[in-house]
Amino acid sequence: MREKQKQVTPTDLGNHLIGYERLLDFFKEAQQQTPKGIGLKKDSKASGTYVLLQFKLGDKRVAKACSCAFTMDGIANALRKAKQVSEALTKFTSETEFLAWYDTNIIEKTQVKNDLITFVEAIKLVEDSYWNSYTKKRQPRDRNNPSHQSCWYEVYYCFYKFLPMNNTINLTDMMDVVNSKERGSKRFKDCVSAMKRLCEVTDNNKLRDELGKLDVAQTKFKENLQSISLEDFFALREEILDVPENDARSNINTRKQWLFVFSMQVVYGLRISEVFAVQNIDKPYKTKDGVIIAALNDPNNKDMVAVVGKETLLGTTTKTGYRLAVPLIPPTYPDLIEKLEIKSGELPVFNLNSQNPNSIRAYISQRAYRVLIRWTKNSKFTQTHALRHLANLNGMMAGIPLEKRAMSLGHSPTMNDTVYKKRQTTKTTLDLLTQSTNQAIPLQSAVAIAQQFGCTDDKSIKLLAAIYNVSEVEISNVMQIR
Repeated sequence: MREKQKQVTPTDLGNHLIGYERLLDFFKEAQQQTPKGIGLKKDSKASGTYVLLQFKLGDKRVAKACSCAFTMDGIANALRKAKQVSEALTKFTSETEFLAWYDTNIIEKTQVKNDLITFVEAIKLVEDSYWNSYTKKRQPRDRNNPSHQSCWYEVYYCFYKFLPMNNTINLTDMMDVVNSKERGSKRFKDCVSAMKRLCEVTDNNKLRDELGKLDVAQTKFKENLQSISLEDFFALREEILDVPENDARSNINTRKQWLFVFSMQVVYGLRISEVFAVQNIDKPYKTKDGVIIAALNDPNNKDMVAVVGKETLLGTTTKTGYRLAVPLIPPTYPDLIEKLEIKSGELPVFNLNSQNPNSIRAYISQRAYRVLIRWTKNSKFTQTHALRHLANLNGMMAGIPLEKRAMSLGHSPTMNDTVYKKRQTTKTTLDLLTQSTNQAIPLQSAVAIAQQFGCTDDKSIKLLAAIYNVSEVEISNVMQIR
């Protein structure tokens, strides 16, 4: 007897899952909630991926189509149809009668689709579905939240606005918009995804299948991704500060403020807008559970934990919300915090003319770009996001585990271990290789060595647990696996 579970919906997902990983997790939840004897199976074809219903018919177990695409809504519909099939199997005594019912009610062969729905009506269905869903952080979407409005525009409406609103939904008009994007680009892929969503909310599998034939693999990426080493950043910093302090035209205070922003990216791996969301730059921060986190400018603060809030001082929200970030200090520069003067830093002051979060974010990035161009002569460095990548590499050099680095940077371990290695410079690579002897060896290797020497008693387990900051149970489990 299965334990009764809450009905699964497309919004019942963990905040740590994104994209296809999120879809697979939702499918697994749906599989666990099917009636006894009914299963869901993923079926991939050239035209797309679909959900099949598995059940026993006569003496055989069959897998039959149910007109449900492998999407959030399709999986939810397949689960609903699985319950219908379970009830129908108890009612019909003839396979012929059951199959006739199945064709009508599950495959919907005799049902006439509403092909007269217009684009504006379909877009309204997508919009209603969007505002009734949840964010990746498990928060209900809020129509008054500028960030949620921005997300709706960037994911859907920036493509829908080019459709002829009063036309009935059709492939030709959708393809006109799709073909206006460069094939192989992320915009092309995102546009196709938005058009597929129109098909899903209108149950138009035929149009969705046609869109599914398009090759949306991203083959074109932003060129000339910049990278920078710590030594390059130190040189850049010296060049920016190499001006007469008493010369009003040199804007020395503004220069120091922007260098503080860039240095916070180097030390903590923050996105540039997140620097303006740090809550404890010059005052302690009290968490919801009463823990006091010292101010970064506190002379006695040795941990230097930065509190990234969910909102910035400029009125925008941060990408991943509230989190704690630790300094990522490489062994080559143990005095990095002092060298970059983090404890005495101040943020730049802005006079903003817009309240639009997209405009504010763009303004910060453009302002950072302009000050780097204006204040440097010999450096061609302009992509401040590379400083975030540098921080990750510094953390690798320091031997900080992947999961802890990802937690501090505010993204998934997979992202941390793939995308964030693309900007690795030769100098950083050499530092990683030559400094590797100063790092702790992986836990599995340490356990293997301990077993080779026969050190598997309780004292050895406790020692390894203390060194690697894990539980004794985890050490024991690793030993058993080996």
